[in-house]
Amino acid sequence: MQTSKVIVFLFLFAFNYSESSTNFSYDHSQKIYGEIIEVKAVYEDTLVDLARTYNLGFNEIIQANPTVDKWLPGEGTLIKIPSAFILPSQYLNNGITINLSAFRGYLIQNGQLITFPVGIGRMDWKTPLGLSEIDLKLENPAWYPPKSVRDEYKQEGLILDAIVPPGPNNPLGKLAMRINIPGGYFIHGTNRPDGVGMEISHGCIRLFPEDIKELFEMSPIGTKVLVVDEPIKLAKSANKIFLQVHNAQFDYLTNEEYSYLEAKVMNYLTRNKIDRDTINWNKVKKIFKEKSGLIGQISY
Repeated sequence: MQTSKVIVFLFLFAFNYSESSTNFSYDHSQKIYGEIIEVKAVYEDTLVDLARTYNLGFNEIIQANPTVDKWLPGEGTLIKIPSAFILPSQYLNNGITINLSAFRGYLIQNGQLITFPVGIGRMDWKTPLGLSEIDLKLENPAWYPPKSVRDEYKQEGLILDAIVPPGPNNPLGKLAMRINIPGGYFIHGTNRPDGVGMEISHGCIRLFPEDIKELFEMSPIGTKVLVVDEPIKLAKSANKIFLQVHNAQFDYLTNEEYSYLEAKVMNYLTRNKIDRDTINWNKVKKIFKEKSGLIGQISY
């Protein structure tokens, strides 16, 4: 399939630019990485295809292009590629950080930052938050689904064996790394890459095959893993303040939700000794209402 390569605006925003959309030189003072670009879709493209091409998850590209048909964008349609990321306020500067709301992970190691989209646990099988570490690495793993998962399959009229051997029907893919949280959670590949960037797993963290290969090679046993859930992130770059809001957990801009957002912004301003009057609060409200995952400038 032909993939669109026409970049319409090379940089709508660019931060710490890299030739790669996923690998960067890490600077502890820099909290924003990547760029937002636009491409022209060709008639064969789907948003799912473009997400894979630009190493984005399903939700990332859908949220950035809410008015575009995900299966038939149409020849010449401009597609925003949201490859700019604000690091969460809590992250490991030597290890793996997963931000559930962003459907995105980060590995920082030896002065390098690598970022990748992730699939996470469903609403009823939440990926647990907190700090852990990798305690087991497996190539061509078998899957031993717990009884609760087998029971769920049974309720749907399906039979799930107690052991799923390696192969094309194994949801762990070809590589898996266990994290030492009770319950048997893994960071792993997948046999269904279209599910990366969605709430789709039973709590594990799934990656594209090419991303788990790189992460597997760079993450020895003992690598720390931090899972956070930060839908609202702020950062400063070139004396300007930027806001990024993910996730549809805020369905409507109620007064209560706006108060929550305002408190998050004010907390950031206070910690960084920034005057409230330097912020365009109408822009803050607009970004929060859209929840597109696109970084926007909120300072004047």
